[in-house]
Amino acid sequence: MRHLILVGSLALAIGAAFACSSSSNEASDDATSDEAGAEETGAKLPPLSPSSSGQAGTGQNTGLPCDVQAVLEDRCIACHSGTSPPPLLSYADLLAKSKVDPTKTMAQLSLERMKDKMSPMPPKPAEAPDPEEIKTFEDWVGAGSPKGAICTDPPPDGGAPKDGGAGDGGAGTCTSGTLWKDGNNGSPLMHPGAACNACHQVMGGPNLRIAGTIYPTLHEPNDCNGKAPPPPLTVVITDKNGKVTNLPVNAAGNFFTRARVNAPYKAKVTDGTKTRAMTGSVTAGDCNSCHTDLGANGAPGRVMAP
Repeated sequence: MRHLILVGSLALAIGAAFACSSSSNEASDDATSDEAGAEETGAKLPPLSPSSSGQAGTGQNTGLPCDVQAVLEDRCIACHSGTSPPPLLSYADLLAKSKVDPTKTMAQLSLERMKDKMSPMPPKPAEAPDPEEIKTFEDWVGAGSPKGAICTDPPPDGGAPKDGGAGDGGAGTCTSGTLWKDGNNGSPLMHPGAACNACHQVMGGPNLRIAGTIYPTLHEPNDCNGKAPPPPLTVVITDKNGKVTNLPVNAAGNFFTRARVNAPYKAKVTDGTKTRAMTGSVTAGDCNSCHTDLGANGAPGRVMAP
């Protein structure tokens, strides 16, 4: 797998603006040797509970189909979350008339730009969306851009783990005492704590689907190395169809995958004996955009080891 390309300070500024939150219809078979394999199970996630309306990245109901919402969250909203460039955060945003060409909706124009080799969106150095992401968007636009079902199930308790574990080290405390110091030199160990997907959308890098960092306490700064083995830690993702994907946590506490995951999904962290689980369902996988030092969009702070 190609090395990750991140810019920590930029990723923090972008990542704090949106959360990890959609759906796709096929399982991926593109896992590589530095990504955990997946196994099928029979269990499916329970139906989602009613969700209040909101924007992509907040964990609320956008009105968009889940798979379309995932494309926006994974590839677009790091830039398209304000007034300029125009927002792509909700069903209303996508159905609005383009100011560049009022004969087209923002959805239609967005699709054209995704497929445009000369003036692509997202712009270089970012990678283009994966072919199946473009097809997801194209199929939706071709069907008349219909509204979608609720995609997420925000936790009722603000994101606290089921076991209610403590371990709060205090805002800004780097428990490991070691930092990433190699700048933007590509490595799976780079910029722990930063919002990986957000930075990749702006600065370039692999199209990750799920990425984040595990820490021993709730409040740790960016570039602080997270929880390293021993014991080995695994992030377990269960998608909407019951498929389980295991992501190993590396020496910096980072975990990631490029493999497609059918959202919404649930996540938990385990050391083989103890487990810490999310209480809600999410859609996009830029975990560190919510799980910042102080927490954003309802998350209490960092993703913690059990």
